[in-house]
Amino acid sequence: MGASLGQSAAWVMPAVPSVVSQLRHQAAAFAAAAGASEEVTDAIALAVSETVTNVILHAYDGQEGEVRVSCDVDGERVIVEVVDDGSGIAARHDSPGIGHGLATVGALAQSLEITPGRNERGTVVTMAFGRVQPLEAPPGLEALCALALATVADASSVHLVSEGVLRRMAAEVAGEPSLSAWLREALPPAKPGTATWAALREGAVRLVVHDPSIPRSPGGPGERLNLTWWVAIPLKKPDGTPAALWGLGGRLGGQSVPSENVIRILADAASGDLAQPAGRALLRARLATASLDDRCNTRVGRARGHERQ
Repeated sequence: MGASLGQSAAWVMPAVPSVVSQLRHQAAAFAAAAGASEEVTDAIALAVSETVTNVILHAYDGQEGEVRVSCDVDGERVIVEVVDDGSGIAARHDSPGIGHGLATVGALAQSLEITPGRNERGTVVTMAFGRVQPLEAPPGLEALCALALATVADASSVHLVSEGVLRRMAAEVAGEPSLSAWLREALPPAKPGTATWAALREGAVRLVVHDPSIPRSPGGPGERLNLTWWVAIPLKKPDGTPAALWGLGGRLGGQSVPSENVIRILADAASGDLAQPAGRALLRARLATASLDDRCNTRVGRARGHERQ
């Protein structure tokens, strides 16, 4: 059931998997009606999905229970609260833990507070999302798009983790100025199943290869660019918090899926400072060497195949 009054709304539902999408859509609709930008609305939808899923996995340990989601407008911010009356958010023995889900929320929200519920039972997760402010991007990160296209990819983009949302600061598609302009304006694909989603959750480089049997999101980057693969590379600040996400991918008929060696090189480079020319130059050199090694290995493999025939 749900209740709303002016600039606030609340919904209480059984803590079962089927309610995740309902609560996500309710919270997103509230944010949009309150005047939140599309970026902030998407961030709220994603955070509600993660937090409600966390309640379902951990709060009731298989027993029946409820989850309450409330939204309020506080000046230029939207405050979202997710409450359960269970045993708390400690991970179950058969679950991978709560870290990934709440880490994703922490990367999306301006603030995240986790407190015990009433009478010390259950958990209250309070998240704040605000108006997106002008970008203050570290100089040099936009050059990563050109580096990707010169080495292993047909398309690339860079998103900042800024003011609670992913904000695209640069994008380029090889030989396609109109698609480059479109990609710069498109929303980052931070939905379940995408490399961006996985990289946010796990804090590590993630590769997603398109399965042609699975329909793409209509009008999304995958469909519009005809991508066959995409790699998301999280870049972190010195304190370990998310700073940016670098994405690069291949189009149909273009660059092939990166080898395991290339993925390892990208993962190693992500721990350095790619905003600096020296960091990018070292990565370019390592990728060039890896490309030569991969071509040599391919030729050797083919030669051996001929010898066996």
